[in-house]
Amino acid sequence: MTITEDQPKRARNARGEGTKLRQEILEATESLLETLPVEKVTLRGIAREAGVAAPSIYRHFSDLDAILRALVVVAFDDLTAELSRAQSGTRPSSRLRQSCAAYLAFAESQPQRYRLLFGGVWNAAEAAPASPEEYAARREIGMNALGVIATTLAECVEAGESTSPDPSADATALWVAMHGLAELRRTTPMFPWPEALDDRLIDTVARLR
Repeated sequence: MTITEDQPKRARNARGEGTKLRQEILEATESLLETLPVEKVTLRGIAREAGVAAPSIYRHFSDLDAILRALVVVAFDDLTAELSRAQSGTRPSSRLRQSCAAYLAFAESQPQRYRLLFGGVWNAAEAAPASPEEYAARREIGMNALGVIATTLAECVEAGESTSPDPSADATALWVAMHGLAELRRTTPMFPWPEALDDRLIDTVARLR
């Protein structure tokens, strides 16, 4: 079989390097999403970007939804790590503010990945899950990141640093508020945003003392 110009010229991965191909597929998809709406991203386009034959994608992903889901899971894992890593000190209220600052920094410094998480690029509810287990798994995506905020807010309540009657609900409200602030800053960068707005928002929604 001769190689045409449309076929990728790429050496086959050595035995045991399947995870390398999987990562290359994910990176190629992220690269395409930086310039194309998700509706324009296809498996053939991903294969071309990664320099592989389209059928080789199926060794790792069943369809585009599976690729996008994998990207979302990795991005949420990274966000969760950022929220946890940002915390230092003994006062829960300080650690909560640090995690919230890390969330806003993630949104600002990694806009494409943030859009992947919250910009409608992938919706867990759009593809019908194959089983109750898959449905449950989709519901849990991203909950660890929210859990960092909720757990820290609960610690604020225990330490007498917050009057929240429901840390779980108020953590969700705090996420909604931070997302709104992140999006408004992105879409209206010329607005004269007040200094210390972040802390004011966090303190108010989290009911910090």
